[in-house]
Amino acid sequence: MKRTIALALIAAAGFAGTAQAITTSPSANDLHVIRNYAPQADLSDLTKSEANALLAIINSGGSEGSKTFKVRSMLQ
Repeated sequence: MKRTIALALIAAAGFAGTAQAITTSPSANDLHVIRNYAPQADLSDLTKSEANALLAIINSGGSEGSKTFKVRSMLQ
């Protein structure tokens, strides 16, 4: 099971690297969604891959409080 997860992460990293070469900054919509969870955060240096990680947290099935805590923790 761990091996399958590790292989999936490696494959995803390869695809993310290819996609990141195309666009390196998050879209305005992505920034707007992230800012809803961390209004005071400085998002000026946020990369597309970092924004994708934050959006994955935001779109997860956790509670709103849990998602807000995780997003703010990652941005500190």
